[in-house]
Amino acid sequence: MCGICGFFGEGIQASADALERMNQTLVRRGPDEDGIFLRAGVGLAMRRLSIIDLSGGRQPIHNEDSTVWVVFNGEIYNYRELRAALLARGHRFETHSDTEVIVHLYEEYGDELVHHLRGMFAFALWDTRRSRGLIARDRLGIKPLFYAELGGTLLFGSEIKAVLASKLVSRELDYQAIDAFFTFTYIPAPLTIYRRVRKLEPGQLLVWESGRAEMRHYWDLDVSRVDERPDEQGWLGLFDAAIEDAVSSHLVSDVPIGAFLSGGIDSSLVVALMKPHLKDPVQTFTMGFGGARNPLIDERPLAAKVAARYGCEFHDYSVQPDFREIVGDIVHAFDEPFSDDSVVPSYYVSQFTRQHVKVALSGLGGDELFAGYQRYSGVLLGQYYSRWVPGPLHRHVVQPLLQHLPEPAHGGDRVDHAKRFAAGALQSSAERYLGFVSTLPAHERRCLFRPDVSRQIDFAATDRIVTEPYERCGAPEDVTRALYVDMKTYLPEDILALSDRLSMWHSLEVRVPLVDHRLVELSAKLPARYKIDWRHKKILLRQIAARRLPSEVITHRKQGFESPMGAWLRTDLAGYARDILGTGRLGKTGLFDMKYVSARLEEHMSGRHKNNKLLFSLIMFQEWFERHGV
Repeated sequence: MCGICGFFGEGIQASADALERMNQTLVRRGPDEDGIFLRAGVGLAMRRLSIIDLSGGRQPIHNEDSTVWVVFNGEIYNYRELRAALLARGHRFETHSDTEVIVHLYEEYGDELVHHLRGMFAFALWDTRRSRGLIARDRLGIKPLFYAELGGTLLFGSEIKAVLASKLVSRELDYQAIDAFFTFTYIPAPLTIYRRVRKLEPGQLLVWESGRAEMRHYWDLDVSRVDERPDEQGWLGLFDAAIEDAVSSHLVSDVPIGAFLSGGIDSSLVVALMKPHLKDPVQTFTMGFGGARNPLIDERPLAAKVAARYGCEFHDYSVQPDFREIVGDIVHAFDEPFSDDSVVPSYYVSQFTRQHVKVALSGLGGDELFAGYQRYSGVLLGQYYSRWVPGPLHRHVVQPLLQHLPEPAHGGDRVDHAKRFAAGALQSSAERYLGFVSTLPAHERRCLFRPDVSRQIDFAATDRIVTEPYERCGAPEDVTRALYVDMKTYLPEDILALSDRLSMWHSLEVRVPLVDHRLVELSAKLPARYKIDWRHKKILLRQIAARRLPSEVITHRKQGFESPMGAWLRTDLAGYARDILGTGRLGKTGLFDMKYVSARLEEHMSGRHKNNKLLFSLIMFQEWFERHGV
């Protein structure tokens, strides 16, 4: 695991100082060692976190005659098989690291090398003979890569800060990205908060030749047809074997490995499958919450039961509500606004885990593969609702009733989901799903921003980030369309981005076996009825987990790895929220209608409406703006 950066192109004043400056921003991603390759028109640099081949895996790595050079961030889980095949074809290796297989795969297959890799990766490769560069990101976007094109030069890095450290890139804000942030709580690829910096998309590679970039998508998830041949028992056998294979393949390491354990099905199943493959007890790491909170979301008792069943070393930690001491770290880790409130527990669990191990497995991805979120139930209901309920009955009876439901005192999102469903019940399936995944609809975002800012935003274009892939993916069922959209947007740029940034901030490598691309491709063939029905979500995964886990874990209502932010903003963090969202701070950005912001804040504080997602987004935007804004 590493952080990488560099440049291609004759247009830059190539200097060791510039490359070192870029590389130094990535020290937290790789504190163990660094390396630089610098020639006219090309610079490659890396910071290494040693996991495999501890003594011999230093980068940049080259081929036998030093004509192909690579820097690499990630893990290739099938590197041993690839290495054996390449040795049989006459290639010579200098190390036992997974990075070295990339240069030899390039010699053998050219750009098609990406199809041979199983793992999480972002890499940059330079071919000296052809004066040709290549950067690539893994299929699911587990590892990030950012870039900027500047008149015949390409700059790139594992984090935005590395690209900016070149001092060649403008920090002009992208208002379209700001709108996307307040729509989704993250900024989806290829956008970033800066107009001149872009994200490489999952499953995408960029070829740099003759001062020009050619973008290619080398992988996409085919959801156009399901496989009806296996029966339920057949699917159970296929997925049981595939999940076990994914977990075992992710255990390749020369350092100790632990696991995040929430007490939910996904992480508990991963821990159960790790046990037979490790000599020592699995070290597990679990979070709980202090302060004003909903006690139902503290899953430490369930996690402890799983840990006890499998003889794990159980470590737990309680997160306190005053996250102000870490907000600067969070902002610096992301380099752009990000407001999924799971950032708070994720920060602490990464910090806590790194005190014990260097690598941890996570259960992330299970919800996106097997339909674990509440919104998928709304999608399922939406397929039939308009047939059952006449439009006038919905508009004049059902919708008013649902919109006036009080927010539950114990927290939770069920009332919020019901209101979202009511608002979009008579819309198209794509528009209805947009309503489920959006913090604010377009007409509310127009009110959030000042008129002069709104005029610079194409609100419909932001909405199309969800509706276009939903409509074009060709899936036969609406639930599968929703899963596809989440796999392309929410999973890589929210869930996996959060995992990457906060784990690497603490020099911890997190692996996600449920996002193994072979398992993801298999899940795309699974009919939706084996994932979700009117009563249950993650049906098949529950059946697999039931073979190994305590019954309480299987039947427990899903909580997710979220913080009780709504309650905290009304209590422990109320003074902080009023201060940062006031005219003296947020108002100074000149971006927002402060009357609108004040009204939403008072609604939340009084309990009349649950606005915690919007308020936390505004807080995190302001914390970012005060440190990085232009």
